[in-house]
Amino acid sequence: MPIAFVITLMLAFAVILVLPLPSVLANNATGVTIYGNATDDCCFYERVVTLSNGDLLATWMREFPIDTGWSGMKSFYFYKSSDHGKTWSYVSELDPSNYQGLSRDKIGMPGMFVLPQDIGSLSEGTVLFATSDWDVNSDYCIHIWESTNNGSTWSLLSNLAPRGNSSQSVWEPEFAVSSDKLLVCYYSDERQDGYDQCIALETSEDGVNWGDYTIIAGEYDPDWERGVDPPMWRPGMPRVIQLIDGTYFMAYENICDGYGGIVSCRTSEDGTDWGDMNELGTIVGTSGTAAYQCPEVTCIDDGSDYGRIFLRGMNDTCSGSLCYTSTNAGQTWQLIDAPLTAVRREPVASGWSGTFVAHGNRLIELNNCYNGSYNEIRCGTGILYGDKLIVDGADYKIKNVASNYCLDDAGGSMEWGNEMILWSDNGLHTQSWHTKNISGEYFSLICNFSDLALDNPDGSQEIGTRIVQWDKNYSSAQRWKLIPINNGYFKIQNECSGLYLDTEDESIELHAYVVQSTSSSSDTQKWIVERIYEIVRLRSYNVYDCHAYHNSSGSVLIANESTSMSPYSSQWRVVPGLKNSSYISFESLDQPGYYLRHYNGNVIISPYEDTDIFKQDATWRPHNGLYGSGGKSFETYNFNNIYMRHYNSYLIISEINSDLDKKDATFYMECQ
Repeated sequence: MPIAFVITLMLAFAVILVLPLPSVLANNATGVTIYGNATDDCCFYERVVTLSNGDLLATWMREFPIDTGWSGMKSFYFYKSSDHGKTWSYVSELDPSNYQGLSRDKIGMPGMFVLPQDIGSLSEGTVLFATSDWDVNSDYCIHIWESTNNGSTWSLLSNLAPRGNSSQSVWEPEFAVSSDKLLVCYYSDERQDGYDQCIALETSEDGVNWGDYTIIAGEYDPDWERGVDPPMWRPGMPRVIQLIDGTYFMAYENICDGYGGIVSCRTSEDGTDWGDMNELGTIVGTSGTAAYQCPEVTCIDDGSDYGRIFLRGMNDTCSGSLCYTSTNAGQTWQLIDAPLTAVRREPVASGWSGTFVAHGNRLIELNNCYNGSYNEIRCGTGILYGDKLIVDGADYKIKNVASNYCLDDAGGSMEWGNEMILWSDNGLHTQSWHTKNISGEYFSLICNFSDLALDNPDGSQEIGTRIVQWDKNYSSAQRWKLIPINNGYFKIQNECSGLYLDTEDESIELHAYVVQSTSSSSDTQKWIVERIYEIVRLRSYNVYDCHAYHNSSGSVLIANESTSMSPYSSQWRVVPGLKNSSYISFESLDQPGYYLRHYNGNVIISPYEDTDIFKQDATWRPHNGLYGSGGKSFETYNFNNIYMRHYNSYLIISEINSDLDKKDATFYMECQ
């Protein structure tokens, strides 16, 4: 694994989705904070399991080995949640240094597993916690602790992967129980002659005695010499789950030999036979994007044969708000919303090796997110409806199927009791609704303009009651259940009345009032729930695979995925216009406080200045694309009819005359 810590992948992000209108400042899905502070500022590498009582138990590393020269590790804290990740509390601490012959300075990269059945003398529900040990003076490379009281106390159970004469180690332990009732430990192994790194397994009948060492994936060359010959294929970071039909599924990263960390997967019928060890497996990716490094994976029973797999890596080339999903055991993949927006920052190890867990139709993710000063461990959740995940704490536009108009806070009112209407899509905060999962599958919907909640006034039971906004109290009158129906549409039901969002008299007119009504087949009771994103990329209309990047000197240019520039240099935060909030400005994601502005005819990024001219130069008037459909064009705020465009690979501003000018000035805003 160590080489994976020092490889920085320069991967361009491919096409995802196109924002319908850019002026809404949306919130990324940041979840709830579990842990993080200025002392433990490099927390990462989360692991979480579901206990036999339904609670969640989580742990993580509190130090980043690169920052400490592969020493100076800290003890492990364990936290639990009894409400599906909404709140967390401290449970226990495990310090490997308290055990004879072990030192926490060289221990990390944990794995955790709850026994689904008795193994030897170990009872069903026993929690196993395993760590990698890279101390060359240690006899074993993996240590396993057990807890019989849901993580409250721990005792050292066993060791495996003898170090022998090797100065190399093994990494990333992962567990399963095979079809013949053996406990299996999978890990990445650097000890074997002729392999750069391979994925191996050992089995145990009792969790104490280990053997039957088997290599699952790896490239063998008897003449290869570490440190002398070029690196070979390094499969690693195995993550293993069982699918709904009992099939075993493994996802893993592939480092070196041209693979760049891409994630692949394979399946097994018994958990020990994984096929030809020389096979790469099926690549996890779709639509020109792919998953890269440190996969996290789980499965939800959605009624399909295998269940729905969710997977993401730490360097994926899709949006940081999306992950990958499959319903055919990983043969093909699609993109779907993720519970957290994970922004990868290599220097601080943020977004590094998170973890998924499923609870019914709820997808829960723990990941580490940089808050500007230190990493925080955060938990995000989403509820699966058909093939759509509704994310707690994300922003949505709610469109009526019959009219294609949006649920709107009429007139941009801040008043309690203001009646909700349908209005044409304008991209404003009055049409942006923030989700808050209150209980079960019920959400409160908070208007991002007024910060008031969608409300059935006085908990009315009357058909035809007009829906209003009201001060947030999260009562049953402010709780709404999304019920999936055909074509990806939803009905929206009020918990208090049991009635459904509709339009008054089934109107499809502009300014139709929104009411509650008994269930019907009318299209006015059908709603499109459309995610709003904050981070975008600007893709050229006429150079399809090129996006707007900034380089280290501040120039902004059009480049494709082969560029050596960081993918984050092509990501922009859409914020209200610095000069006029009715328009927009673009803030650099990887250089916060730097904005796209024009200067001497060129488009550049430069740090914020509290001057009128800077604010004007960094404010843009969005228009429908000057060429084609679906795109956007950006007129300068302070010069009429002068637009952002690309010319000779760089972004400039100019008048627009010819069709070529119009194409060069048209961009797709792809959500991230």
